[in-house]
Amino acid sequence: MKTVKVTRGQYRVLQNLTRKEVATLKKYPRILIESKQLLRACKKVIEKIEEIPEYANRRKRQTAYKRIIRICQKAIDLVEKW
Repeated sequence: MKTVKVTRGQYRVLQNLTRKEVATLKKYPRILIESKQLLRACKKVIEKIEEIPEYANRRKRQTAYKRIIRICQKAIDLVEKW
């Protein structure tokens, strides 16, 4: 059996996975790559939402929402491309 070095964070995540989830990841390794793209997009969306001032005017909110939509759409397109 191969030995793989993992970071502390990866180790904690692997400990929380069930046998069924590990089997699915072995069968479909592409899931990990796609999930990383979506995770990055989610982080960017959270940052954009936090940047919106509490009392921003309508135009600023609309611009921020357009940027958020663009980030999400780009991530979804990357995942669906495969």
